[in-house]
Amino acid sequence: MAKSQNGIHFNIDIDRATYNWFNEVAPRKLKEARKNAVTAAGMVWADTAKAITTEEDHIDTGLYVNSIGYSTGSPSRPIHELQEGATETALDTGANVVYAEPLEKRFGIMARALDRGKDRMERVAETQVKNTLGL
Repeated sequence: MAKSQNGIHFNIDIDRATYNWFNEVAPRKLKEARKNAVTAAGMVWADTAKAITTEEDHIDTGLYVNSIGYSTGSPSRPIHELQEGATETALDTGANVVYAEPLEKRFGIMARALDRGKDRMERVAETQVKNTLGL
């Protein structure tokens, strides 16, 4: 089992008046927007990690690739644990196969996926917030 230990944080700016309105009138929408943003960014990260694995031919089985980040319907059980607080949403994600950790130590697939996917992750997170809040 391997999870990226580096992490990434996003700050999506909403003007104070809009934030206050949602916080008072529809606080669940703010929480939903955070959840959608974090989930979408996590999927981009997972897709990037899968692409790196495939492009660089690190493993010849689909089990590892399908175990990264989110369920694809395969027998693997990806690490995808969402934690929601009052003002923050976090996602622990990774690959849940016994050889994931040695692969990460050797090739840095998950860490490189954060670097390579960061710009796209930020864009999809912002889009999810705007769409969820109707902005």
